[in-house]
Amino acid sequence: MLDTSAMPIKLFTPFSKMAIRLIRLSFLLGVLLVSSTKPATAQEGNQWMPDQRVPGYLDDTFTPFLLADRNHNVHAFASQRVGVESETVGIVYRRWSLAGGWTTPVDILLSPSGPATVQGAFLDPQGTIHLLYFGGFADGTSIYYSRAGVEEASSVQAWSTPVIIGDDAVEPNYAALTGDEQGNLVMIYTGNTSGNGVYSSYSTDYGLTWSRPTQVFLTRNPGLVPFSLRIYPGRNRQIYAAWNVVTSVGVDISLHYARFDFETFSWTPPAILNERVDFRETVFGPSYPSMVYNGSQIVIMYNNGNPFPNRPVDPGRPVQMVSLSNDNGDTWEFPSVPFINHVGRSGEHVIVLDGEQAVHALFIQRIEYVEGDQNKILGGIWHSEYKDGFWTDPDRFTTTYASHDVRATVSQGNVILVVWRLDPGIGAEGIWFTYKVLDEPELPVVQYPTAEPIESPVIVPTATLLSLTPTPIPEGLLDRPFLGVNNNPANPFVSGLLPVILTLLVVLVIFSISKNRRR
Repeated sequence: MLDTSAMPIKLFTPFSKMAIRLIRLSFLLGVLLVSSTKPATAQEGNQWMPDQRVPGYLDDTFTPFLLADRNHNVHAFASQRVGVESETVGIVYRRWSLAGGWTTPVDILLSPSGPATVQGAFLDPQGTIHLLYFGGFADGTSIYYSRAGVEEASSVQAWSTPVIIGDDAVEPNYAALTGDEQGNLVMIYTGNTSGNGVYSSYSTDYGLTWSRPTQVFLTRNPGLVPFSLRIYPGRNRQIYAAWNVVTSVGVDISLHYARFDFETFSWTPPAILNERVDFRETVFGPSYPSMVYNGSQIVIMYNNGNPFPNRPVDPGRPVQMVSLSNDNGDTWEFPSVPFINHVGRSGEHVIVLDGEQAVHALFIQRIEYVEGDQNKILGGIWHSEYKDGFWTDPDRFTTTYASHDVRATVSQGNVILVVWRLDPGIGAEGIWFTYKVLDEPELPVVQYPTAEPIESPVIVPTATLLSLTPTPIPEGLLDRPFLGVNNNPANPFVSGLLPVILTLLVVLVIFSISKNRRR
């Protein structure tokens, strides 16, 4: 909080007593405005394009995964029914660009049995897209992997024959995939080989061969299962992973983090970053983490029950929380709630990086306030930017229908593409999208090498399997996390107030100089 009493006296000598009183009055007015429970509505004139339905997706298609290249294209992968009057669920591919819009969807991959449920994709420096998906039914699900050249991804023939790189996958199905600049890939998935937990496999040759899966984390409880698995490339050949744990009926229990090292091909012991405080129905636990690394900090945003009293949102109600690490995940700041007026949970949300390494959060929540004697709700998709240690006041995008499960990516460093599905409580109307051009320079275009014929990946024979030593897993779910510096919950308040004070000071200085000249 800015303490005016600690400022040198000479800062105020050009001003009259009336000016000093005006500063104090403005400061108090700023406090009242920031703490008001009625939201500001000045954000309506933002630059988001009006939302539109994405043509070609069925009504019940789930929000697609997005992958941006460096040649102005965004690649979208979704699972939906394929063929005329068919119940077969396959993976459909299409691309989007600012200049050309959406291409026609193409069916590219199926599962040998059961539906094919896409889980994620990664684009390597050689211009190859690596794709991960679940295939099979609840009692026999596997993790499948396939790859294709980025320029040929719309051709069915360009994709390699899918291979199983993970067995004993369990519902709810979740997996994630990423890699580095040297051809190394790593994936994680929810499995049950040695009990419910997170399992991992890696490749050192751009996906041509894969190691046998090993355990990263075990719940050690048949009634608990990992959910919302996330993975992101970090520094010094490190890969960061986060996930939450839920009960068999979907009650959120805890949030976890671990790190993979491509030098040693091993995982760190998982740490707990947050956990449910009690099991009352009005109290929410950590869920749906989203993660990025901006070059100096690991940023994880997730939904959780509000831990703070005396806030606009009641304790225990769902808010967006953020955990930060400045040291590669060895220690973590105390979790903060950057948007104290926002409440609600509407499935997945996302944080992404732009070309300047600024973090952009997209989340679906509402602001509840009282106007006169009426309760009001201001909902929609909200967007905030995290830069230099502060989150901006979220701007609001109003959707045609209530939205759910939002995903996004940044194209060429300065165009944010956002997609979502309808809130399943109101029906199904396909996939919708919007985009926004940021006030930042476009990143240089990268021309990818001409694609060579894709070889089908293989699992390394048992006799020559790459060596992986299972990491000892702490017993139970109550092991304490690594916590570091306390993050002051008042930071969002201060960040919003400082521009008001600085602007006021500039105006008063100009006024005083003008007054002195007249004398």
